[in-house]
Amino acid sequence: MFHMHLGLGRMREAADRLNLTGMPTCLAQVVGTNGKGSTAYYLAQIAREHGFSTGLFTSPHFLNLRERIRINGKIASEEKILGWANTIQAACADLGLTYFETITLIAMVGFSAQHLDLIVLEAGLGGRNDATSTWHPDLLLITPIGLDHERIIGPGLENIALDKAGAIKPGTLVVSGPQTAMVRNLLVQEATRQKVVVHAANDIVGTNAQAAGAPALPGPHQRDNARLALAGWTFLARHHGWAVHQDACAHALASKAWPGRLQYIPGTRLPSPVNAQEDCPEFVPEFILDGAHNPSALEALNTALDKLPFRPETVIFTCMRDKDLESMAPLVRQLTSGPIFVPELPTHHRCRPAHEVVRELGPQAQTTPDPATALARAASFAAQTDGPVLICGSFYLLAEIYALHPRWLDA
Repeated sequence: MFHMHLGLGRMREAADRLNLTGMPTCLAQVVGTNGKGSTAYYLAQIAREHGFSTGLFTSPHFLNLRERIRINGKIASEEKILGWANTIQAACADLGLTYFETITLIAMVGFSAQHLDLIVLEAGLGGRNDATSTWHPDLLLITPIGLDHERIIGPGLENIALDKAGAIKPGTLVVSGPQTAMVRNLLVQEATRQKVVVHAANDIVGTNAQAAGAPALPGPHQRDNARLALAGWTFLARHHGWAVHQDACAHALASKAWPGRLQYIPGTRLPSPVNAQEDCPEFVPEFILDGAHNPSALEALNTALDKLPFRPETVIFTCMRDKDLESMAPLVRQLTSGPIFVPELPTHHRCRPAHEVVRELGPQAQTTPDPATALARAASFAAQTDGPVLICGSFYLLAEIYALHPRWLDA
């Protein structure tokens, strides 16, 4: 199951066996490179604030696969997940489905059984052959497209954009966030072949910066994600004759934040001891967690940090083997003037060895045997400087951190 095999043949056969070929509800798909999860989350929140029942499928998860499948904002129960998985196993065990294909089908079996008003699917790494492209969406949202997964859907930005553009289908409402001129031209060319129009989020009336307000997730890039979700909802609502309530939209965008996206964890310092002989008070620094894992995401992270009243005093960073570390390294060094701790992630075979990352980052970086040690060393350094610790580079790294501090997922 844990392999990658591009193509939609298995998914289409599975959807046919499971009676999922023609979904009787409204479906939205979100593709792109960065910001897909946040945009999908925002869209589902907006729909819920308008009284719609929703199913939200995102990836990756941090601690539990169930995090990927949410019904009306709540993580699906273990009992339901197992029931839906057994339904797929009974009908499709011979198809050789991949891990992501299986999880996508689990979500769709569950969403179909719940008779929801709107399903929102975040694509995995592509568009044309992504498992979420098995179905014909009513709405397609395209977040900014950049360099990532070049070995699979590249090489180069042009091939990546062409793959993402492959999600465009006839009759679909298409809305795009900010794109480079080359990417936008490729999207328009594919849309023209499919006889649809790519609408820019900023061109849809009622979705300007003021209308999007101040989303709960910080950073200029999150305002773009919020605007894209708002534009998608506005466009979809007008097409179906649904109401658009600005107060509901504003409340949705300002609601509880999505973990791992410039997430702020406040620090604490215990009161000074009464007895001078006692140990010094415990200091827990501020933490910032962000899933930035490619050059464009790190550029957005740097821009977002520039808007904050502080810079990280130290960074915990690592990345996967398939990432462009050479391009990422100077952006990582810009994040802090302090040390960069690079932990080993021995349980993740795709993770780049810490010594390779340190070699690319230079003398500012040092290896640690695991994330717990990296946290301890970063906290010790932060205690001397009174500044925050930034953790970024991979969602797998964040997952290890959340495993050490599970309450941070709901912070």
